[in-house]
Amino acid sequence: MSEARVIEVLPIETTIGAPGAGEWRDLNLRSRSGNMFLGPEWLEPWWKHFGEGRDLATLCVREGGRLIGLLPVFIETARLGGVEVRRLAFLGDGDTGCDDLDLLSEPGREREVIEHCLARLVELPWDVCDLDGLWRESFTALQLAQRFPPGTAAGILRDGRVRYVCPYIPLTGTWEQYLEGLGRRENLRRREKWLYRQPGVSVGCARTPQDAVRATEEFLQLHRARWSVEGGSDGLSDERHEAFHRDAAQRLAQAGMLRMYTLYAARRPVASVYGVIHGAKFNYYQSGYDPNWACKSVGLVLLARTVQDAFGEGLKEFDFLRGNEGYKADWSRGERWTIQIRLWRGTRARAARAALGATLFARAAVKAALPQRALRMIRKARRLLREPFKTMQEP
Repeated sequence: MSEARVIEVLPIETTIGAPGAGEWRDLNLRSRSGNMFLGPEWLEPWWKHFGEGRDLATLCVREGGRLIGLLPVFIETARLGGVEVRRLAFLGDGDTGCDDLDLLSEPGREREVIEHCLARLVELPWDVCDLDGLWRESFTALQLAQRFPPGTAAGILRDGRVRYVCPYIPLTGTWEQYLEGLGRRENLRRREKWLYRQPGVSVGCARTPQDAVRATEEFLQLHRARWSVEGGSDGLSDERHEAFHRDAAQRLAQAGMLRMYTLYAARRPVASVYGVIHGAKFNYYQSGYDPNWACKSVGLVLLARTVQDAFGEGLKEFDFLRGNEGYKADWSRGERWTIQIRLWRGTRARAARAALGATLFARAAVKAALPQRALRMIRKARRLLREPFKTMQEP
């Protein structure tokens, strides 16, 4: 096996599209770690809307001009534990809800690609390398654990924590066979039977850029409505996030990946699912519904339709992505976990780590002492309190 000898570090002034969108997309489809959050369809719009004040530090590994590895990262100035540090993180980091962020690599070349990337990574000007959203069993996570064992290695401290559970359904057998094993099937059948008898009921699925325009606006409207009673959504909290999703939906539709479902009743949108296909996987990214129709379980009915269609398309997996919501537990048949790995280097990083550790310990103690219902009420109150300040900041 030949060695990947040429590694290119993209300069800060280079746009995120420096690896051609086509070769990047192809690598994302080939790579064992590839997913909807690691392709140009998602990350180019992400950088457009969230890249301000950040420096691009993406690493490309090429062999004979061919792209065989890509580590999409940036560097920013941030405050951790009240200490200002230079923080390196994955593109997609933050509250857009990206799971399984990782290094892309040619299949079978993971070890040499990550060795090249790590060699360059330690040369970049960061205090904290903050890799959040890694799949716990990913090759990258395992290699980082070996390269930076507990304690200090080459002046670098490593620590980590478990982040999110990601339930999923292996799409084996048929939809009918799966439905027979579903605990809520009788309730689902009753809801479907009632709903589909109503006038003006239909389901649409936007796949093309033209259809995506209307479907995206309907999704945003329903998502806002669903979360308005909870004080707003953490993942779609402002115009910048909504603008990002308008752009991302267009790019995903152009690539044939978008599955934006809308359930209509009385010819009005009452529920929406923001779905994305990557390879043989359906990703259930987000949803929304009209609270006035919540008692009719319109979200449940539309979820069932998306799972049924995933079986019909011959897909292999239905991924609910992050979250431990009760309905995901009802429908899923397996789960994965994401983790956060942090590497701390230098005096400022150590000070930030010490301060942040005390803060995290205090938060963990509060969470452990409070029941889940109380925690949900606190989160709701926090979102509600944010709204007046957001309004005051608007021009």
